[in-house]
Amino acid sequence: MQRLDRYRTAEYVDQWRQQWGKPVIVDECGYEGDIEPSWGNVPATELVRRFWEGAVRGGYVGHGETYYRADEQLWWAKGGELTGQSPSRIDFLRRITAEAPGGILEPVGAPADTDAPAAGVAGQYHLIYFGLSQPLFCTLTPPPGRYRVEIIDTWHMTIDELPGTFESGRVDLPGRAYIAVRLTAAA
Repeated sequence: MQRLDRYRTAEYVDQWRQQWGKPVIVDECGYEGDIEPSWGNVPATELVRRFWEGAVRGGYVGHGETYYRADEQLWWAKGGELTGQSPSRIDFLRRITAEAPGGILEPVGAPADTDAPAAGVAGQYHLIYFGLSQPLFCTLTPPPGRYRVEIIDTWHMTIDELPGTFESGRVDLPGRAYIAVRLTAAA
């Protein structure tokens, strides 16, 4: 798939998976850069958000970069060295994905009182992505069991594990955008 409108594409991945029953690759969700067309001047924070949105909805999103250069050699068209802020953060998402059961993210209902997209395996692993939302807490209601809880800052690429284990209830969050919560069944 390619970009549908100026802002949304990755948000449709789960619907496309249901509609066609096939994997979804978002070939173009826009490019990190600063050229004139709107598809080529997406801020790094927004491009990374689109990658996370697509991933937790069970899709695969492609990267491109279109920073203007005096020699007019855009990475998007000619390759070369990536200079933007998104590649390292996309690699961070790749590592998070590799840690999921089977090394893939499958959409599941969020075990929380939220409409945020989530991926995982019910009762084993849940990854909830809050994107642009910035809640100070969320109320989690996963399947019965004990879980480790981690707060992932997808922009700063940090993972903070909460002490002890958790069954259900309130989890405090940092109140800023680009946060994910990962629940992993405790051994």
